[in-house]
Amino acid sequence: MAVQSSLSNPPSLASITAGILFNPLLTGPLLLYVLRHPSVLEKLPWPPTKYYKLPFELPFPFPNRIRVGATAPLKTLKFLFTWGLILSVNRFLNRLALNYGHLKKQGEPWEFQTEGKETVLITGGCSGFGKEMAKMLADQTKAKIIVLDVQALPDDLKDVPRLSYYKVDLTSPPSIHETIKQVLETSSVPTVLINNAGIAQAHTILSTSDEFVEKIFRVNVLSHFTLLRLLLPRMMAQRKGHVVTIASMASYTGCPSLADYCATKHAVLGMHESLVAELATRYKDQGGHCIQASTVHPLWARTPLVGSWERQLVASRAPVLEAKDVAGPVVRHVLTGRSGSVFVPERFRYATIVKGLPDWVGIKMRLDLAVNTDVGREAEAETETQTGEVKERKGVEESWVET
Repeated sequence: MAVQSSLSNPPSLASITAGILFNPLLTGPLLLYVLRHPSVLEKLPWPPTKYYKLPFELPFPFPNRIRVGATAPLKTLKFLFTWGLILSVNRFLNRLALNYGHLKKQGEPWEFQTEGKETVLITGGCSGFGKEMAKMLADQTKAKIIVLDVQALPDDLKDVPRLSYYKVDLTSPPSIHETIKQVLETSSVPTVLINNAGIAQAHTILSTSDEFVEKIFRVNVLSHFTLLRLLLPRMMAQRKGHVVTIASMASYTGCPSLADYCATKHAVLGMHESLVAELATRYKDQGGHCIQASTVHPLWARTPLVGSWERQLVASRAPVLEAKDVAGPVVRHVLTGRSGSVFVPERFRYATIVKGLPDWVGIKMRLDLAVNTDVGREAEAETETQTGEVKERKGVEESWVET
């Protein structure tokens, strides 16, 4: 039987309010009416504006006074309409750019509500984000779901309809090749590839072993390349596909005690942006424009990956999401059938400007992250053996779970 989905991750009251206030389709007609009937403003119980003289002279030729009081209703309405229009145009241009300049989807249409027409492959689908996405997709669509993971399929996924499980070692290219061969022989070509698997461990650069650095890059980065080489040509041949890269807010900054993890997230974002450029140019005539490509950038979430330093995050009052809080927006985005960038929470979309901030601001932000990931001293100490060598936690070693 189908599992109950948590897809109803509702938007906050603040986002709903902002959506209404900055909707030019609402503020535009209202502004037009007020401009044509200015007398309606006289009926509003609006406090008068007062002016106060400054106790000093301004060094430039402006009136030496300030205005204190409520902003005039007309100016407020003009402000809301103008910024609403700017934001709407920006969203439209973003969507156009992310979809190769096309207003309509190229290639074959998406048919998520037709039995077995779509196939979604999720790496690291036995826990964390991947597990929640598998449940939601089973509940919300009629697509076939393929879960790849190194750990065994959990009991609560065994009864999920249309779900197939394949064990794979993402650190081993031969294992990935063999598993994808089995998938193609027993199922169908995936139309959606969600590269969700990832590992992490809290430790400083100097206490990171060569073995773990190689392992984290194989899981978090190199497996993406292998899966794309195996599946992308088939997606382009059938003129339908969606590559979803689960990145992180760590794709945009460094973080003390998580240098290797941040490096892998920077790497997959660079890989994904290069993929989009290649689909738009190098593979344009081979079906590249028929492939959607999206990135996902969540904050810390309560998954096995973050478990080793969750206590420190909570103590520092850093926001910690539930896995379903991230999975819900990802599934909703996949069902739109469009390329895009998903940020969870959505307001952190604007945090990407951190790369363009002055050095003193960026450095201060990274130093503040040291509090949230101190991790550092407590969690790192827990992962060291008596000889000082870093060892891996069982939970991390046995499951690829994204944060």
